[in-house]
Amino acid sequence: MSSAGIFSVDVDLGVVLAKLVKEPCCQKPKITVSLAGPATVRELVAFLGIPGEYISFVTVNGEKKDWASPLGPGDKIILFPYITGG
Repeated sequence: MSSAGIFSVDVDLGVVLAKLVKEPCCQKPKITVSLAGPATVRELVAFLGIPGEYISFVTVNGEKKDWASPLGPGDKIILFPYITGG
C-alpha cells in the first residue's frame, strides 16, 4: 500500500463499465488513474463514478480482491461487470 502521496494504477474497465465513468475523457476500456494514497478499491470505484452494484468482482494484480483492499503504485486492476442476457 502506498503512503500519502500521488500514485498511478492501470484500470481495465471493459466497454460496458467504461460507459459509466463520470468523466468523458476517461470513458475508455483501459485507463491509467492517478490516486492520492493510501487508496482502496472502493475509493477507486467511487473516484470513477461507477455504481458499485454494476461490478461483479475486482482483481488486483491477478488476484480477486474485496472493496476494502488497498491499492499501490503500478497495480493492475480489472473491474468485472455483472453479465446479463436472456
